[in-house]
Formats: sequence, structure tokens, C-alpha cells
Amino acid sequence: MKSSFASIRSLSALVGIALVCGMLSGEVLSAEYLGPTAVVASKDGKTLFVANVDSKQLALVDVASGEVGKRLDIPGEGSGVAISPDGSTVYATCAGPKSTVCLVDVKSGELTGSIPAGHTAVAPVPSPDGKTLYVCNRFDNDVSVIDPETKRETARIPVTREPIAAAITPDGKTLFVGNHISTDRADGFDVAAVVTAIDTESNTAETIRLPNGATGVNGVCVSPDGKFAYAVHVLARYQMPTTPLERGWVNTNALSIIDVAGKKMYNTVLLDDVDLGAANPWGVLCSPDGSKICVSHAGTQELSVIDAVAMHEKLANMPATKEEARERGRQDNNAYASFTAADVPNDLAFLVGMRQRVSWIATARTAWP
Repeated sequence: MKSSFASIRSLSALVGIALVCGMLSGEVLSAEYLGPTAVVASKDGKTLFVANVDSKQLALVDVASGEVGKRLDIPGEGSGVAISPDGSTVYATCAGPKSTVCLVDVKSGELTGSIPAGHTAVAPVPSPDGKTLYVCNRFDNDVSVIDPETKRETARIPVTREPIAAAITPDGKTLFVGNHISTDRADGFDVAAVVTAIDTESNTAETIRLPNGATGVNGVCVSPDGKFAYAVHVLARYQMPTTPLERGWVNTNALSIIDVAGKKMYNTVLLDDVDLGAANPWGVLCSPDGSKICVSHAGTQELSVIDAVAMHEKLANMPATKEEARERGRQDNNAYASFTAADVPNDLAFLVGMRQRVSWIATARTAWP
């Protein structure tokens, strides 16, 4: 049966997002702590390059057999991997106070060089033309701009706090960087992490503030059509009255949607269900055709597969004001969890019928040798 996930590249994306949570079978579930934290597939879909934090290695996994064909020792904790647009080179960030970006030849599977980076480098992102590599330096609070050909850093772009994830638009004009935590005072009324939008031509940055309570940003991606960026994070409910807190509503888990052209927030949807949380959203990817958004959950060891088309249609049809809602015949009597677009970030039922939850423990054990 044909579907948007029929291609091996799409399958690799799904397997990859599970690896980010450390949920694949075999050696990952064994007593030897490898610490898989990031993965990228070769362009032909035959090999997965897996960065391991604990073993300080890059593992080359044969997709057909599920076996590790080779392990490359790297000079630091494997924190991120990306592949060049031409498919010839894998960039692996090796985290440390003075990090390294290792270059791996895809054809031979051998290390061919390295590039210095900042403190705890992560999330390497090549530009679509392959002429630039961007690397987040988490504890330097900046992004390195690297020329892969000369293997030299050409610029450093300051961001907000702990850049941990990044994605670039298909036209290469904007790099979106997820800042892990906020710089706001913890006792303030409005405390939120931000996403930084970097103009890649001028290397200038502007911030896009996530909803109040947003923290723990772990993943960022851009839709294939370049219209939206998605960031996954925790959404703290620290301003709630005590009754909901006593019922356990302290944190929710969210997917924030950014309007790329306007460089502004579009809306935020919750990933939890009314009676079942979806803890610790970690990685986020779009299917190649943009019809699905996949989110891994480290806390519940599962994958959310969201119907992006249906979600955006529902969001686009949400009334902007209460007056507009009433004109459509809606009554503000809790019959609709989301009365207006502004209510969506509080709606635990918004994704009902549009999201499938897949347990990766069961799937991984049956899908791999």
C-alpha cells in the first residue's frame, strides 16, 4: 500500500526520530550504554549514521540488516549529525568545552577531517547549496558559520540561551534555532524560551517568543514548502490555580508553529491527550511531502504522527475573535474546547482524530533482528 512514508528516506526519518529517544532495539537496549542521540540516513537510504554520546562513537548501521557495520571513535560526545546536500559527507558534532565537527566520507565510511567549534557543539545544519555549515554552540550561546570547503569558521552569531536545535528553510534564507531555556527571571509574570530566526545573508538574528511557560525546547524543523517552522517543547502551567495543579496539570507538552514569512508565532497545539500525557517531546520532523509531522517523546517512549494537512486546516478555520465565533453559531459554553484561535494552546483535545501515537518499544523489538 502506498503512503507518504513508503520511501526508504521517510522510513529512515521515522527510525531516526526513534533513535533520538534511544528506543531502537539491539545494542541500544543492551547493558552497554552507547547513548544514541542523533541520526541521519545516507541519500540512498542504505546506511544510518548514529551519533553516540556515552561511547563517543559514530555508528554506521546497515538498514537492511539492522546491524552495526562500523564504529568510528570520535573526539567527544556524539551530539549531532547531518549529511551534505550532495550526499558525500556526514558532519558529526563531537561535544566538549572545545568541540569538534568530524567529517565522514559516506562512500568509504572513514573519517576525513575535522573542524573546530565552540562549547558543546550540537545540531549541525548544512545550507541547501552545501556551501555553508551552521553549528549550534550550546554553552557559548551562539551559532558557528563554517565554510566546509576551507574548514574554517567565518562568523559567530549570538543567540539567546543554550541553542540546541536548528533547521534551515528550503531556500536557505532563514535558519531557525531553538533556544533550550529562557533568559527571563524565574519569578517573572511571563517566562518563555525563544526561537531565533537568522537571516543567512546578513547573519543577523531576531527572536520569536514562544508562549508563556515554554521551556525545554529540544527540536526544530521546517516544512518542505518552507511556510512553517515547528518547535517542540514543554509548556509549564505555573500560573494555574491550585485546583488544576492538584489534579496534576503542572506541565503540558506542545508543538509551536511559526509563520516563516512573517517570522512570528502562528499558534501552539498540545501534544497531550485529556487523560494521557505525551511527555518530553524531543525530536520533530516532517515527512518529505509535508503531509505528516512526527514527534518523538522521550518520556513516554513513543512517536506522535500528526496529520499536518488536517491540523493546518483546522487552525486556519478557527475564529479569530469571540464575535466571529458567535457569528458562526458557536456558543461560549465549553461545547467547543477551542472557542477562538487564542484558546488552542489550552485545548487538550485539539489533535483528536489527527494524531496517531506509536509505541516504539514494541515496534523496535519486532521491526529489527
